[in-house]
Amino acid sequence: MKKWYKNEYTFGAEVLRIAFGIMFLLVGIKKFRMGFTGFADALVAGDGQLAQEVPNIALYVYGLALPVLEFGAGLALLLKKYVKEAYFTIAILYLTFIFGMQYDGNTAKVGTEYLPGLLTLSVAVFFTAKAGKGKK
Repeated sequence: MKKWYKNEYTFGAEVLRIAFGIMFLLVGIKKFRMGFTGFADALVAGDGQLAQEVPNIALYVYGLALPVLEFGAGLALLLKKYVKEAYFTIAILYLTFIFGMQYDGNTAKVGTEYLPGLLTLSVAVFFTAKAGKGKK
């Protein structure tokens, strides 16, 4: 427990790392429970404007990669391995979510879920960088 208090940023960095790890691990598992191709099939069959304009193969590849990336990033954060890479992956995922929602005109979810999540992710990265300065 003492390692969580090396400096004023360490506790926040650890709490946010664990929270993001659990969240992304669970959303990855949720998509895997649809079957490996289930989420990709649902994404291609979607009725949103983006689903109608983007080539099906691009949506399918994104649908196959998304659960793997979410699960992998969550697992990496929980295991405290490749934390910077996991945060970078999550940031890119959030940006793709924001783009997709904005393109479809669903700005409510962007403002209430994805932008606050991206802001919290920024705080987590900041805390992680500051907490690392306390290491010897």
